[in-house]
Amino acid sequence: MALDMGVGGGADEVERISPEMLKNTPSNIRKLADEIEQFEGRQKYLARTRSPSDGGDVRWYFCKVPLAVNELAASVPKTEIVGKGDYFRFGMRDSLAIEASFLQREDELLSSWWKEYAECSDGPKGQPSITSKSSEQLSSVGPESYELFTTEEERVGVPVKGGLYEVDLVNRHCFPVYWNGENRRVLRGHWFARKGGLDWLPLREDVSEQLEYAYRSQVWHRRTFQPSGLFAARVDVQGSTSGLHALFTGEDDTWEAWLSVDASGVYSVISLRRNGIKLRRGYAPSQSQKPTPDEQRQQKEVEMDDYCSQVPVRHLVFMVHGIGQRLEKSNLVDDVGTFRHVTATVAERHLTSHQLGTQRVLYIPCQWRKGLTLSGEAAVEKITLDGVRGLRTMLSATVHDVLYYMSPIHCQDIIDSVSNQLNKLYLKFLKRNPGYDGKVSIYAHSLGSVLSYDILCHQETLYSPFPMEWMYTEQKSKDPSTSVSNNLSSGSSIVNIGDKISDNIGVESHVNNPELVEEATCNEVGPSVSSDEDSNETFGNLNSVQFDDNCMNNDPNSMRNEFVTCDENTSGADIPHNDKDETIKSLIEEIDLLKARIKEFEVEYADRVNARKSSPVVNQSDPESVQLGTRDSLKNYTPQIRYTKLEFKVDTFFAVGSPLGVFLSLRNVRLGIGKGKEYWEEDNINEEMPACRQMFNIFHPFDPVAYRIEPLVCKEYMHMRPVIIPYHRGGKRLYIGFQEFREGFASRSQAFVDHLSSVKVKVLTICESRSNDEQAEESGNTQERTERSYGSVMIERLTGTENGRIDHVLQDKTFRHPYLSAIGSHTNYWRDSDTALFILKHLYRDIPDEPISCNDQQLNDSSNDDNSSTKKWSDPREIADEELPLTFADSVSIKNFSQRARKSMRS
Repeated sequence: MALDMGVGGGADEVERISPEMLKNTPSNIRKLADEIEQFEGRQKYLARTRSPSDGGDVRWYFCKVPLAVNELAASVPKTEIVGKGDYFRFGMRDSLAIEASFLQREDELLSSWWKEYAECSDGPKGQPSITSKSSEQLSSVGPESYELFTTEEERVGVPVKGGLYEVDLVNRHCFPVYWNGENRRVLRGHWFARKGGLDWLPLREDVSEQLEYAYRSQVWHRRTFQPSGLFAARVDVQGSTSGLHALFTGEDDTWEAWLSVDASGVYSVISLRRNGIKLRRGYAPSQSQKPTPDEQRQQKEVEMDDYCSQVPVRHLVFMVHGIGQRLEKSNLVDDVGTFRHVTATVAERHLTSHQLGTQRVLYIPCQWRKGLTLSGEAAVEKITLDGVRGLRTMLSATVHDVLYYMSPIHCQDIIDSVSNQLNKLYLKFLKRNPGYDGKVSIYAHSLGSVLSYDILCHQETLYSPFPMEWMYTEQKSKDPSTSVSNNLSSGSSIVNIGDKISDNIGVESHVNNPELVEEATCNEVGPSVSSDEDSNETFGNLNSVQFDDNCMNNDPNSMRNEFVTCDENTSGADIPHNDKDETIKSLIEEIDLLKARIKEFEVEYADRVNARKSSPVVNQSDPESVQLGTRDSLKNYTPQIRYTKLEFKVDTFFAVGSPLGVFLSLRNVRLGIGKGKEYWEEDNINEEMPACRQMFNIFHPFDPVAYRIEPLVCKEYMHMRPVIIPYHRGGKRLYIGFQEFREGFASRSQAFVDHLSSVKVKVLTICESRSNDEQAEESGNTQERTERSYGSVMIERLTGTENGRIDHVLQDKTFRHPYLSAIGSHTNYWRDSDTALFILKHLYRDIPDEPISCNDQQLNDSSNDDNSSTKKWSDPREIADEELPLTFADSVSIKNFSQRARKSMRS
């Protein structure tokens, strides 16, 4: 049972609440329906008469307009009857959950409510302030426990609207769970009024309580003749309107009531029945045949809330925004809400009832830029010119986020903000859904896709150099002023080895222990000299001084010649007995030489450190000082970036409108596992692989910010067009079909010409001997096996299928100019139905359209053997339409067909 103990419930009450009881699931709803009828407080709200105006159905509402800061919920609405369209009704199951929590502590909640209402009724003597029990407790706690206290308050709220919001019954607030938003007034609808229309509107709680007291007293039995001539019982209602009263008429079990205002005390029966406001106890649906747009929206919201209460969440999607969230009109919460409504509309049309009933997707916004203040923003604001101020403000709120991330000073703050926000949202979700074992995906837009990618690529190694660090390294290697002697290179390598062995011990400790350095040299001098990763890791652990990595990699061959490693020592079995003494003697001499060189390096290093301490200003005439100053300044701009490990595994990573391709190109990065240098034929490339099961790049063809990713994974995909995302209303647009037909016709014509030119080769092949045929077939099979490149393997790793695709392009509207489409293409993904359909198809890919029966399962199992025998004839490109490039220009399919035809002719 969902309970709301509020802030004032006490620690004992909070401990008794089970997380399972907070879940608004169908089983809990059934428990609520059974237990709510057994509450003693519920019995008094049931209908006691047979009057058509009597009922016991209670509904809860929330205000469309949020409350102001420090505004009490009892101060609104100002009128006794809420305005039409001002309040929206919760779904039936959400109302049931809230009502059950209300009945659990009805006396306490009513007492708190009337106290708050009395504060509002005294008249505003100043700015109203919340003086409830919860505010007193919050003011008494310290700043450290305030955050924990607030988290505990959110945890015990009543979950509504699919778990995105919770209701605080103490303060009558409805507030968002996963983002900071305004409080909305919550109203309990027990008495309703209808004035002139067909819709029953809820009355304010104070008016409803007075009418409820009159109803339980059955005031219609004490009817008298009113000045208007009506035989009715008059009940004066205390409210904001003077002269407000209710008139009850009827017999024993049939009564009617009207609400009216009579300042003069004279009212006629005719005018009462014509202009009076009809009252009703209990909720009743609207009797309108043609609902208004507000009513249609209300009905759709109720249906969605009821659906969310019945279907559990099986897929969680975090929506990471990009640039522009500092703009006044930009709001990620509104964008995600729009995307949520678009996906719901598309799902009704393209998903089956079985799919919708099996899984529900929850979209949660990740607002990493909100609340993040960077040190450079104040300086930028001071130097901004006054001319075209609006344009400059817009650029500062959008483009500057990219510059901040490319800066080594602010990169760490941005990465921490995204990682911490993702983990915080996931832990919040787990508190409300304990035992969750579903999937988690990331939908990242614009710059958010670059941030999410970098975080996913560093889930194994949480420390990494600044993403643009290779630029500084290349500059230092080309600059002769930063080069040092080979002796210093060798010495620094030895010191780094000692630092690596000791696990975060300072350089001085290794220098003072030559034996430790000697042992490290014997064990690991070879790998550390030739490995860039080990050297980078060693630099991150230095506490006293940081050496240039070029010193380590300056001349590896010379290092191997000077030092003798344990791996290079020959075994005693291969050396004659007479030569053993000479070998031992030479090794001892080599060790003595190493110790002498280490001492030389110690003296040289100590002299340089003393010189730097004694002269804080660099002497321009001293070349060594210039070298050290240059190296130190470069190191200041190449820091180590610390990444936070995510608390969840990412299933699918959707990069939408992403500039990730150009970022990777500038970093000279390719997507791989570190074994593609021969494949890319480049020496200075780096390879990364995001920690996710699948990755997709979605973009509009005219989006000026988006770039492709596939050419950075597999160079064979460079000339292949992206996969066209299907139109949500079916098929492809007119110009797309015409373009593909033209290209397909040209491709088929060329394939036919190539086929005719290969006839001679086929004739010669048939005339050859059978032995030669077998050898050719074996060589052909070997060639087919070796045709798969390193890039295609990486494509399979990123997509899950051998011929999967990463880049997917949307279809632009027909007869629209490209430059007009480019204006709003980058921000239109949140409202695009084609994007929503593509996301849904992949999130529901593992759920069949219809439930699989036992007979179908047996047939599938029996046909597995038959399918395996003909598996070599199946085309792996026919897995799914969405994975195929929707074009006839498919050279791979033509090549596969020709190979199969050749085999059939030979057999």
